[in-house]
Amino acid sequence: MYTPQFVSTPQSTEDRAWLPRAAELHRPLVRAAKLGMGNGMGYAVFGGLSLVFACLGLDIIGLILGAVLFGVGFYERAQSKRLLQADTAAPLRLACGELVLLGAIVLYGVLGLTVLPATSEVLKQQLGGTEGLGLDVLKLANSINTLWYTTAIATSLLYQGGMARYFLKRRSDMTRYLEEVPAWAREVVESMAK
Repeated sequence: MYTPQFVSTPQSTEDRAWLPRAAELHRPLVRAAKLGMGNGMGYAVFGGLSLVFACLGLDIIGLILGAVLFGVGFYERAQSKRLLQADTAAPLRLACGELVLLGAIVLYGVLGLTVLPATSEVLKQQLGGTEGLGLDVLKLANSINTLWYTTAIATSLLYQGGMARYFLKRRSDMTRYLEEVPAWAREVVESMAK
């Protein structure tokens, strides 16, 4: 277990005032780290589940997406721990992880809208013919397919893009914390944040 390296508690009134200030300036980093840890856990769990289901169906795209989700999840958790310890590279690394996931989901959506076989083609093969159903099942299937991939892209742009922006904004919080708080006070606050 880590123990702080300082020998005695600061005695002056000015020194004692640094601890609440250090905790206040460290708080945005703690919030961002908690968010990153939760996000990373969610990504890792969904990535693991995606990998299991993709293996069962031998779905190559599902395997790739699952692996990306799984990897980004663990990467985000590791970088969140570094953020707690005021690692100046952590906010950018967290944002990059979100952007990698964003890129993978957008690529998946674009492939689904352009290259991958449409749901209607698979449905047509399975049903043989849809003329007797009284509605255009193939058109409905194509509409659902387009809606699915478009929604995946839009949601990812909003969520992963927003998260990347959020983590990048923590760089100013990090700079302020490192510039304003003496090293001994940062050590105390960071040891308590573990």
